[in-house]
Amino acid sequence: MSFNIVSTPIGNLEDISDRAIKILRNSEIILCEKKARALKLLNHCKIKPKLLISYHDDKFLSITKKIIKELNSGKTVSLISDAGTPLISDPGHKLISELIKSGIEPVSIPGPCSVISALTLSGMDISNFIFLGFLPKRKIKILEVLKKNLSIGVPVVIFANSKTLKLILHIIKDNFDGTYVSISKEISKINEKTISGSTDEILRDINNSFYNKGEFVLIAKAQIEESVNNSELKDLISFLQILKEENVSFKQSVGILNKKFSISKKIIYSEALKMWDKN
Repeated sequence: MSFNIVSTPIGNLEDISDRAIKILRNSEIILCEKKARALKLLNHCKIKPKLLISYHDDKFLSITKKIIKELNSGKTVSLISDAGTPLISDPGHKLISELIKSGIEPVSIPGPCSVISALTLSGMDISNFIFLGFLPKRKIKILEVLKKNLSIGVPVVIFANSKTLKLILHIIKDNFDGTYVSISKEISKINEKTISGSTDEILRDINNSFYNKGEFVLIAKAQIEESVNNSELKDLISFLQILKEENVSFKQSVGILNKKFSISKKIIYSEALKMWDKN
């Protein structure tokens, strides 16, 4: 008995792993979104499914009972999405949650994910990021979500079609000055392309055919103004003065105070530069 969450290619069918093929080949039941999309992949991998079931969350109650019964009888069941890693902006989380409550531990079969691919293509520091998926449709709701998340200062990943992409870019430009964006499309396909730059630069070229149709992964990182309160700044300047009088080098002073203060290195460097430039 096993329930497998199997990642599938996001474009290039050759990206499917040997392990994923083996799991799907040995599955008595495969849950998918659209049967036609699933069969295209399965035929490519020379897999003839024993039972292929189209799953959507509105079928959750009826299908879940059947799946739990089949799993308890020793069957192997797998879940795939139309493309990429299941459950990421795709149906399935209700089913997985119910399986876990029933004492069944799913197995994840890793593979392609447009979110991770787009992040690696962005050129941004992706040590931390926020994934939002598809945003609300109303402009005021989009702005609320962006205000809450862009203010943190890490890359924010958004799914969008051509219409919503342009709306989101205009909202970012009007409300978050200095935001850098990366826009990826057709990842792993022949026409794969990523365009990066400020929102001003992107919107100047928004009539480019690249933006006219399709689905996009938009990554936005806002420029955050760094600040420090007067008390901290006063202490920092005092310590800088002491270190300078003790003939500690500029570089060493910045390093010492970067460890001592919970102030960004950028601000420490800037204040040190002012002091050392006095002579």
